[in-house]
Amino acid sequence: MSDALAGEPTWRVRELLAASLAAPDFYFDALSQVHIDSWSTGRVALVGDAAWCASPASGAGAELALVGAHRLAVALATDPGDHRLAFSRYHDSHRALVRAKQKIGPDIRLMVPRTALGRRIRETLARLPLLPALAAIERLTRTKGPSPLPQLDRARPGQAGMRSGEVRGRLVSCRNAA
Repeated sequence: MSDALAGEPTWRVRELLAASLAAPDFYFDALSQVHIDSWSTGRVALVGDAAWCASPASGAGAELALVGAHRLAVALATDPGDHRLAFSRYHDSHRALVRAKQKIGPDIRLMVPRTALGRRIRETLARLPLLPALAAIERLTRTKGPSPLPQLDRARPGQAGMRSGEVRGRLVSCRNAA
């Protein structure tokens, strides 16, 4: 960080940098994403941030983790005994949502600009009453949410051959799910 900001002549950058580096509780982190081709190997599959961390700025971590875990459960229940097919189905059903959530839009680029010009634009925009207009634009351009998730049929206690709460290896439609 010192090297990256060493030549920065504006405002109080040197003073703030020196104070930050001298503070015993200073914390600095990068906004990062995980991009890997496959979320499984052998009989092990990854879910959540381990597979596709979309970055803290995306606001999609919980959604991706919960939807991903559900889709993995559905894939495993649909293809019992064939984890390779189940993992492939899981990957195929979830990849599009992950890609969409990993796209960092113009709003994050405005918050964390890479250039001096970008910082000047951000500071100028911050002084203008644009927040309602930007919120309206985001609502209009927001991608459609994930498609409804399939429901798993659960066995009822005492049902022949099934333990209480055990998941059957078939899907039922959302309309017929109890």
